[in-house]
Amino acid sequence: MNLNYYIFFIMMFLSIFMFLFLYSEVFLTLMSLEFIMLSLFMFFSLFMMMSMNYILILYYLVFVVCESVLGLTLLIMMIRNFGNDNMYMLNLIMW
Repeated sequence: MNLNYYIFFIMMFLSIFMFLFLYSEVFLTLMSLEFIMLSLFMFFSLFMMMSMNYILILYYLVFVVCESVLGLTLLIMMIRNFGNDNMYMLNLIMW
């Protein structure tokens, strides 16, 4: 059981590393954010299953789905407006 905790922490730290150092494209940052959410979901699900509190897992999943849909919507809008998802090519000061 303790091995699962270590695996989830390793997953979370690797995804945070990806988020911090691979920020050149929006899609990579969205993927790393989803990986963070997935590792947190696995970590919290172990605690919630032990305490038989299933409704908090459902709330967390709804939050994660809404966050991912919002991120993909913004990505699609940026690609339609600017033609690519490369963060270096965007001039964010003009917004």
